[in-house]
Amino acid sequence: MKKFTSLLLITFSIYLNSLKAQSTIEDAEQSFNYISSTLYTFQTTGRLVNNPGIDGADLEAFIDLLRLYYDEFSREFNRDSSMCQFYRDPEKGRMTIEQRAEISFSFLRDLENRIERYIIVNADFQNQLADEFGTFLLDNVNKIKAESISNQRLPASAFDEAAVISFIDSSCT
Repeated sequence: MKKFTSLLLITFSIYLNSLKAQSTIEDAEQSFNYISSTLYTFQTTGRLVNNPGIDGADLEAFIDLLRLYYDEFSREFNRDSSMCQFYRDPEKGRMTIEQRAEISFSFLRDLENRIERYIIVNADFQNQLADEFGTFLLDNVNKIKAESISNQRLPASAFDEAAVISFIDSSCT
């Protein structure tokens, strides 16, 4: 029994380390794209397209988990964020769009801290997905997310002025 327990602990440790290794910014962006596109499709069609193996009994819990992590990823740039509130404030109407966008974008953490946060949120998402639905589902999501496309994106790279405006417009409207 002790050998089995030790083997189980070693296997679990190796699995957790592989999850951590998978968690790069590219992986976090893929997770965000998957979450965003899955939620959008579910909200517009009522169906789970590209189902990773969720049955009817787990659908609500799965969608709730996706909503939770969508909110975690987008906390600083969703419609209710300080960034968007500043950008949409009618009192700022005298500023040029470039000025408003630049100041609004400055409400985000600096790039290094944003990337670190997205990697952590992604690792938490994958761990919770495995804990609640099993590693089989996690593996399926990881396969599907590589091909997921979303019109939303994480601000996980340096943006030029046009990209900042485009990002803020898509996030805040």
